Amino acid sequence: MTRFRSNLLVLSCFALTSATLQAADLDTVFKRGESRGFAGQITSITKAEVVVTQKVGNKEEKIPANEIVKVEFQGEPPILNLARSNENSGRLNDAMAGYQEAFAAGGSENLKAEINFLMARTLAKMAQADPAQASVAIEKLNAISNAGRDHYRFYPVQQLLGETALLIHDHPNAESAFDRLQQAPWPDLQMIGKNGTARALLDQKKVDEAKAIFDSVASSKGTTPSEKNALLEAMLGQAECLQLKNDSAQATEVLQKVVAEATANDSRVLAQSYLQLGNVLSLDVQKNKEALLAYLHVDVIPELAAHADLHAEALYNLTKLWPAVGQPNRGAEALSRLQQDYPTSEWAKKLGEAQ
Repeated sequence: MTRFRSNLLVLSCFALTSATLQAADLDTVFKRGESRGFAGQITSITKAEVVVTQKVGNKEEKIPANEIVKVEFQGEPPILNLARSNENSGRLNDAMAGYQEAFAAGGSENLKAEINFLMARTLAKMAQADPAQASVAIEKLNAISNAGRDHYRFYPVQQLLGETALLIHDHPNAESAFDRLQQAPWPDLQMIGKNGTARALLDQKKVDEAKAIFDSVASSKGTTPSEKNALLEAMLGQAECLQLKNDSAQATEVLQKVVAEATANDSRVLAQSYLQLGNVLSLDVQKNKEALLAYLHVDVIPELAAHADLHAEALYNLTKLWPAVGQPNRGAEALSRLQQDYPTSEWAKKLGEAQ
């Protein structure tokens, strides 16, 4: 009986090892909203789709590029998955080191192109907390864009490029990237591209032109989660335009609607909503406590505070509002955290200039 159990254990371990090796020999593409990927061999790549073919039955799965969230390649080094995890957790320096190690390990051209994109995306995230790094991210994103015009990461690169360029008010780069994004064949990316164009106009104080675009997108009928998120982004733009037109009441109404309609997956939209709500409410000194509460959402809710650029902005505003409601010590605490956690952010620099 003991020998039988021993043999059974060996067979089980062998089967498990074989299954693991088999999985490692496959490419796996993960779609948005699905935890289980489609495994096989990637047989075709364009900027519109990735085709995965399974040997058994020669089954083909065509996966639209706008639905792809992750691609795991056969033979990729183990460090790559750890780097992805570090990026998702906000440990960006560790993620970048892991991606660089994975790239140096070599591999197929498809694998190297994916790692290149992951490094560029991480640089773009770093630039959110420190705009001084934006130029490096833009240079890499432009290089990837030019080299991979028919790659499934082409449109995500345009979005990252536009958003990163806006961080340093590089309007030509931003507008070009958002124009290319609007050429995508899917409504969600078209809406994101239009919102980006409107934000670039707003950054140039062209409020009426920006609002016209935001109004157009906000009136769309979003059906997918991504389309609904873009619709909420447009409403945020509407609210900012209304605030700049001194219509605080209408801006507040729009922002409260965004907060009510956003889901847990819309964490960035929610953080932006609370920031803008705080900005509008703080215009009236009688509403300082309400404004404070709005900013606190971005500070104390982990999913919202995870957006480094928005968290830094919330802390900046808290340094001013805590003293205004009679709690200077908490204002000093917010100041300390801003300087410690985001020393190179525009908000830390802005605070330093005011002192």
